[in-house]
Amino acid sequence: MIYDHIQNARLYTGLNEKFAAAFDYLSSHPVAEMPPGKYEIQGSELFLLLQSYETRDHNQGFWEAHRSYIDIQVMLQGTERMGVAYAGHLTTTEDHLEEKDYKVLAGDGDFVDVKEGCFTIFYSDDAHMPCLTPAGGVQTVKKAVFKIKI
Repeated sequence: MIYDHIQNARLYTGLNEKFAAAFDYLSSHPVAEMPPGKYEIQGSELFLLLQSYETRDHNQGFWEAHRSYIDIQVMLQGTERMGVAYAGHLTTTEDHLEEKDYKVLAGDGDFVDVKEGCFTIFYSDDAHMPCLTPAGGVQTVKKAVFKIKI
């Protein structure tokens, strides 16, 4: 997992050419004003899911991991707590990798509050638990999730 401020996005563009395309899209489109939904950038190779929701209690969260896509999650509005753990240390409880590219896992991990203007990058070995309420209470967040085909 990578966690940083969007001002430092250029530091990560050399890791994957699609990272550069995702961050370019973010800087060249009014993403914060666009309505929630799916936006194709490079077809199934790179697309954007814009989400808006209220954060949820930790006991409503679940660990997830993907096999075919890397996630870049950019917090456009608000703050949410996200969990992260090495997927190999967790136990798979539901496997939807073939049809929906995610599996649900059980176990323990670490948590970080992702603030407005910050982003995370989750690789396939990074189990994550997004959408959780931070210490300050429930927040309405808007988040850009770039899905990057591996």
